[in-house]
Amino acid sequence: MAEIVLLGVGDLHGRINWKDELAAAARRADAILVCGDITTFGSVADATTVLDDLEAYCDTIYAVAGNCDSAAIDNYLAERGISLHGRGLFIGDRIGLCGVSGSNRTPLKTPLEYTDEELLATLNRGWQQIETAPIRIVVHHAPPYKTRCDRMRLGLHVGARGLRSFCEEKQPELVLCGHIHEARGRDRIGQTIVVNPGMAAKGHGSLITISEDGLEVALL
Repeated sequence: MAEIVLLGVGDLHGRINWKDELAAAARRADAILVCGDITTFGSVADATTVLDDLEAYCDTIYAVAGNCDSAAIDNYLAERGISLHGRGLFIGDRIGLCGVSGSNRTPLKTPLEYTDEELLATLNRGWQQIETAPIRIVVHHAPPYKTRCDRMRLGLHVGARGLRSFCEEKQPELVLCGHIHEARGRDRIGQTIVVNPGMAAKGHGSLITISEDGLEVALL
């Protein structure tokens, strides 16, 4: 199996801080996976600017929208042909991707929020298309509940409970998430690696390398 390199980024909020390490990873990547909050309550035009910036570094992008994006932006991702929301697709014959836009309910009542049941139903639609892949990657804006990746500064866990139960049952190889800016890091749910790469707006990301030796993730 030829080595595949993916760059995971999230919480762009209208811009990417192209620090040297992140820019080098983007140029090296076979694809960039965007895990939401492309804008901060922005327009489709704002999202287009950010995505075009990403494509200047890597011409293959797959994305979900975040809770701070709009339904119009989520629809635009589908029109652009890069959406993973409720969709499964393959990179080569071994790597399956599926995803979910938006987040679980928040007190802020942001534009793109769903119940945990709705998020899980959408995730399962995409999963059914890739579940036989040797390596399954879930791109989900909200992190799974009760992990290092969903903990706010005061210690409260605010992630998606449905995603937590999904990981416990299905055990995808990797969940790439965002949403909770201060929870940059990684964790495990059984055999599932969970990664919150942090804010791309501050120059953070995650480099995912897949080879015959398995899957490795490094925070940038």
